[in-house]
Amino acid sequence: MAANVPNPGQYLDEIGSDLTALRDTFQRLVNKNDYIASMGGSAFLQASPFSMSSTDADALVATLGNHKNLSVHYNGGAQAAAMSYKANGQPFWGG
Repeated sequence: MAANVPNPGQYLDEIGSDLTALRDTFQRLVNKNDYIASMGGSAFLQASPFSMSSTDADALVATLGNHKNLSVHYNGGAQAAAMSYKANGQPFWGG
């Protein structure tokens, strides 16, 4: 007999919440990527008020672009390139 079995309703609700959060997070990353691109990409991030170095700005633009590609795959589009998307975003979450 299994031990520590969660309440089925709560467990399935939690899974639904996690999937919804993933969907919403992908969309927010796509929106941020599209906004930065529409404002001039890396040059926008290097200007005031962000004043990022060109290296950091280029890395952020690349990371958002890669995560946008992953979201396209998530949504049934073209397969995203094989890479560590977690490691790709690591510089921006203090990992």
